[in-house]
Amino acid sequence: MKIKKFDYLEFKICEFKKGKPQKTFPKEEIKIYLGLDPFDERIENFLITQEFEKNKTLIYTNPEDKKNTFEITLLKYNKTPERFVNLIIEMKFLNTQIEARDQQIAELKSELEKETTEYKKMSDDFKIKLEDMQKKAQDAINNHVQRNDEHMEAQITEGKKFALQKFLERIIVPLDNFEDALKYASKSKDDAVANYAKGFEMLFNQIDNILEDTGISKIKPKIGDIFDPHIHQIYEIVEKKNATPDAITEVKLKGYKLHDRTLKPALVVVARPKGYKPIKSSEEHAEETINSVVEENIDLPSPDEAN
Repeated sequence: MKIKKFDYLEFKICEFKKGKPQKTFPKEEIKIYLGLDPFDERIENFLITQEFEKNKTLIYTNPEDKKNTFEITLLKYNKTPERFVNLIIEMKFLNTQIEARDQQIAELKSELEKETTEYKKMSDDFKIKLEDMQKKAQDAINNHVQRNDEHMEAQITEGKKFALQKFLERIIVPLDNFEDALKYASKSKDDAVANYAKGFEMLFNQIDNILEDTGISKIKPKIGDIFDPHIHQIYEIVEKKNATPDAITEVKLKGYKLHDRTLKPALVVVARPKGYKPIKSSEEHAEETINSVVEENIDLPSPDEAN
């Protein structure tokens, strides 16, 4: 069985110098845990990895003095379980850490003793600096409180400004449908229907005015306007010879803004000349807006319905 570090080993050892036995060790019979108990490190390293056989004799030659040898007779061997080996390694590591920490503490104590006298002399200066620091700290606190109050006030103002956003996002689609129905009814040849339409148109205008008062504004692109990804959404791209790149040729649906925030972009058809290669960011934005339409389940008019 191969001897390993931290295993228990009993052996007899005798040193020879020029063939003469020496009384180097107090006891001829040694009992140690290799690598753990204090002993000659050279001998321990030699024994580690040797194959154990009871009463087997090993000869170790001092590499620095070939005439200096050690005769080692193996007597007893116990393998240390792996869990104990791990504990021993951890214990040695902790002992090393403790020794290093003790040394550090001793050095810090010495340094502290040297500087105590100097600190006492600096007491008056320190008090003055402390008062100055307290004043600066108080000023900093006051400034922070003021900035925090301003920030909170801005957040409250912003919250009030867009408090109705969710409600308005839900109501603008029904309002669009209502407006389309009014336009259709107002063209009716039936006088009764046309009169009803006029009455409802007055109601719609009142609602429209209320929405404007809350900050709602309509996005109504004009034919020829250049596509703006912040307020427009591409419904279709058509290729036309000599067309102005990204010029709006048709408006499918108007959009809405709440103050400076777009609630619903206007849905538009844009033209591009054949062979035109838009910049990458424009294409990416178009793809993102189309994906957002799918995610939000916005009902888009088909080309047949639009015609």
